Amino acid sequence: MDPLDYWKNWAIIVAGVVGFTTFMTAILEYVRQGRQHRAQNFVQMRRRFLETPQYRKILDLLAVDDPNLEAESVQEKRNFIGFLEEVALMVNSKLIRREVAHYMFGYYVLLAAKSEHFWAGLDKDSQYWTVFRQFAEEMKSLSESKNDIEQLHF
Repeated sequence: MDPLDYWKNWAIIVAGVVGFTTFMTAILEYVRQGRQHRAQNFVQMRRRFLETPQYRKILDLLAVDDPNLEAESVQEKRNFIGFLEEVALMVNSKLIRREVAHYMFGYYVLLAAKSEHFWAGLDKDSQYWTVFRQFAEEMKSLSESKNDIEQLHF
């Protein structure tokens, strides 16, 4: 074999290895950035949920299924359920893992779903709450099953 061919073959092999390594590194970085972006969005949603004064008030009332929920503004209750539907849509779009949504929001979804006081002034069976009702069923199902802590990641 000619020495020039020998070195040419080695150069092709090295270039292939470098190219493959670069490609794999780019894919791993893309995946990592996607997870980081989802985590940032999730933290912002969680903060918005827990720091909005109207939501906090509703959460306090839901915790004990307070009859004063009936006196809460219908619009505030719509906004509250609308937020939980945003979480459901993110789960359906695979932007948030179902297990993570359950762990962080499932309790609140179930409280709202079962509270008769909360739904006063709202038609719980309306087609416009279909996403919420389906999400509540999923959260109930997850609550009844054994939760695997390993599934809690972005």
